[in-house]
Amino acid sequence: MKCGVDEAGLGPKVGSLFVVGVAVEGDLGDVRESKELFRRSLSTYARAEGIVLSVLRTLGLYSRSVADAWEKVFGRRNELYEGMEFPVFGGEEMGLPFRVKRLIAMEIPAHHLRRHRFLKDAKALVDISLKLNCSKVISGLAGGVKHYERFLAGWSRSVEAERIVYRRGEREILFVKGADKRFKEVALASIFAKYFREVHMMAVNRLAGFSGDIPVASGYPADPNTRHLVERLVKLNFTKLLR
Repeated sequence: MKCGVDEAGLGPKVGSLFVVGVAVEGDLGDVRESKELFRRSLSTYARAEGIVLSVLRTLGLYSRSVADAWEKVFGRRNELYEGMEFPVFGGEEMGLPFRVKRLIAMEIPAHHLRRHRFLKDAKALVDISLKLNCSKVISGLAGGVKHYERFLAGWSRSVEAERIVYRRGEREILFVKGADKRFKEVALASIFAKYFREVHMMAVNRLAGFSGDIPVASGYPADPNTRHLVERLVKLNFTKLLR
């Protein structure tokens, strides 16, 4: 069994950060990194959605209601998703050559990321890596963080080529640069994190009055639509969605 962890949404000015870990077995050969699947077109979003919904169904986490499914996956209900239904992007469930045995996901709201967001990202990556309870977990790096000892007391640390390795007994957690490009299990975790982030941004866009088949404003600073989204959210007093 292979175990991977990754995040989506650390850099934006709007919306939550999502961190996801998966324990998976089977053929991961056709899994692509999330950047290839989410290319700002409905067809690519639908493909990624098909993968996610298929896994949620298998794990008993699926519900037609996004709010209901969110509660199952993240452990709490969020009124932001009330009234939304899957599929959000027209994706269809499919047969997959792999089986996700465990899925652990965290959503860190935007207003919690106004301070120490890199450390909060690092803590989430570590927490999920530990909860997966795998002998070896490969994780993406938290931005700007080189030391995870504060979250891994009692683990030994070594630095190898483009990776930081923590060991304790028979267990290993590897924080690897470009992990989603190099390890399929991390790429799969990244797909889930990115998908949850895009569903979240779809809900935020709708709240602000933007309509479209995919989120009009991504929330990233380089996106010219982000400024208009921020202005509308401030006007509507939804500042908790801003960082």
